[in-house]
Amino acid sequence: MNPAEYVNETVGTPASAGGKLYYGPETQKALSLLGNSRTPRVLIRAYGEVKLAAIYAQQETAQLYPAGYFPVLEKTALDIIAGKYDNSFPLPLAQGGAGTSLHMNICEVLANAANERYEAAAVQAETAGRPFPQPEFRATPLDHLARFQSTNDTFPTAVIIMTYRFLESIENGIIKLQENLVEREKKYEDCLICGRTELQDALPMTLGQVYGAWAGPVERDRWRMNKLKERLRTIPLGGTAIGTGFSAPLQYVFSAEKHLRRITKLPLCRSQNLCDAVAHTDSLAECAGGMGLCADNLYKMTNDLLLYTSSVNGELHHGELQYGSTIMPDKVNPVILELVRGLCMDCASTAHLITDYSRSGQWQLNANLPFLTEQMIHLDDRLERALNAANGPLMQTIAPDAAKMELHLASSPALLNALRDILPYTKIKTLLPELRKAAPHGISGLIDFLVSHTDINRKTLEEHLDTGALTGFSDVSEIHGRRNA
Repeated sequence: MNPAEYVNETVGTPASAGGKLYYGPETQKALSLLGNSRTPRVLIRAYGEVKLAAIYAQQETAQLYPAGYFPVLEKTALDIIAGKYDNSFPLPLAQGGAGTSLHMNICEVLANAANERYEAAAVQAETAGRPFPQPEFRATPLDHLARFQSTNDTFPTAVIIMTYRFLESIENGIIKLQENLVEREKKYEDCLICGRTELQDALPMTLGQVYGAWAGPVERDRWRMNKLKERLRTIPLGGTAIGTGFSAPLQYVFSAEKHLRRITKLPLCRSQNLCDAVAHTDSLAECAGGMGLCADNLYKMTNDLLLYTSSVNGELHHGELQYGSTIMPDKVNPVILELVRGLCMDCASTAHLITDYSRSGQWQLNANLPFLTEQMIHLDDRLERALNAANGPLMQTIAPDAAKMELHLASSPALLNALRDILPYTKIKTLLPELRKAAPHGISGLIDFLVSHTDINRKTLEEHLDTGALTGFSDVSEIHGRRNA
């Protein structure tokens, strides 16, 4: 029987599932300095993938592990990726050392857990009276699991993988939001509302055009995420400590890149300037900036909706999702709008902080990458929550009040502004005080008012106050014809 088969039979489930810890003395030192926390799962997964790619490359180019030991190590790395050793990663991301503590941690867990499995296989074979024709071997965290590698190329590679997946998920949320907005753009294409500039009535438009305008920046966010993924996919793996590739065979670098693409199924590529890729994190800052812009656009939309759903305006309704007050029964709070807005404000400040961390690098390394990584995870969490809220309860709870929109429009100067083709500027000015006194109900009431206060007939007014005429482009020949007449 192959030694690897013994391992899979006897210790297929890691002992850490029952609480055993596999980190070693260097992680213990870090714990005494940093305090006990939990390394985020998304980062453990990505770092595990980087280490697995490195293990494949080590074996492919340098035959670093005995044939019977290698499958054991491979299985251990796969289990780390799957989350079966998560309780052996107790370090917070707020740490000095550019992530060395994290790299030590994963090297120790890989070595200790794989050694235990290998030894268990040998004991099992001996107990069963079966031969175990393999040499004694124990991998060490530094001489084996960190061979041809540095924290400075493996850790940022893991962060890039993690962030790339964030961008993919956010992109999906953005696409869904764009689809939701476009759906409502079509649904409300005949629903008139007063358009406003500087919080003042301006001209009529459709509610569909309002939703279409919100869809515009979301479409740009979608394009932005796609472009960010393209720039982010370049990795520093193989650059080792300062980007020179010290101690790493060239064939190992090519092999690690190839295996990492296969493991992650991401379009990753090795940087052609490894000294740059190890020293600089501006691509991560750019991603944070793009995520921040997405949050800013969400903030603008929810800010608009807060005004539309307010008691002052009320043209749109925010459904009662929960009681709005402990003392006022007739109170509806815009809880989803406030949630999205608050999350987006958090995103904006976090994106700015990530930029600060990115520019704080010195010479050949940015030692603040663990802090940057912590904030990137926070930024993704907040933006994902904001997009989920916008696509879910926000879209489901906001509903127009057509009667309120028509009432506001009919008593607004916006409709008179829209009659500039058939009424002189000064005539509209003189009509405004009378219109405010009359306060007509609906567009038919406004037409009655204009028929009695101008010499324009009802048919002409109805044509000019039609939704299409109010909210689209004018025919220049018709304008000239009316003016000449």
